[in-house]
Amino acid sequence: MHTPGDDVAAADAEESRVEVYVTTDTSAAPHKAGEPKLYVMYDAANPDGDKLYFTEAEWDAFVLGVKDGEFDLDESGNLPELGDLRQRAVTACSARPG
Repeated sequence: MHTPGDDVAAADAEESRVEVYVTTDTSAAPHKAGEPKLYVMYDAANPDGDKLYFTEAEWDAFVLGVKDGEFDLDESGNLPELGDLRQRAVTACSARPG
């Protein structure tokens, strides 16, 4: 994992690569200023470009979604239909104890 300022010159400039770092500096995301830490996702080939800021709870939900296949592409390279995701969420919630 790289952090901002690392030398990414070895990476192919045409290649997009998502990387994440954790920070306690919330100044770039003032709407999340009360959070103790943020997970910052960015394109390492364009480190000065846009960044996504996740709170710890948001990051945990994102990682669970990745593990659950919410972002997997179908055979045609498309994201699943929204209805499919809703059905999987309902199934997952009903399978949890409590």
